[in-house]
Amino acid sequence: MKLNKGLIWASALLCCSSQAVADIAALNDAAHKMCEKSKMCAKQQMAAAGDLPPGMEAMMTNALEEMCKQYTVIAQVGEGHEIVEPATDCLNSLASMSCDQLMNSDGETAACQRYEAIAEKY
Repeated sequence: MKLNKGLIWASALLCCSSQAVADIAALNDAAHKMCEKSKMCAKQQMAAAGDLPPGMEAMMTNALEEMCKQYTVIAQVGEGHEIVEPATDCLNSLASMSCDQLMNSDGETAACQRYEAIAEKY
């Protein structure tokens, strides 16, 4: 009987651990999607603006890379942290917006408001 209880506990721990890893993977995926969406939208805006002065495109590319680092900082919280799911939802909600919506909004989706409310505790 003790063996069965041990297997049940081990299975429960494995399940919880694999869920936490899946949550972190989903957060990293959402951060990557948001990064790519931001790059795409910025490049569309640059193309619409016409000829850029020399060096401006490189400067914008560097700025975009720095912005992407911010998304990955969000994605570096610990497994099982209460902010993982809200952060994932926020990034996914932003990445699902059109470029026009994304560039002309304040980023206040319902999911991001939820994330911000939880993040304020930290």
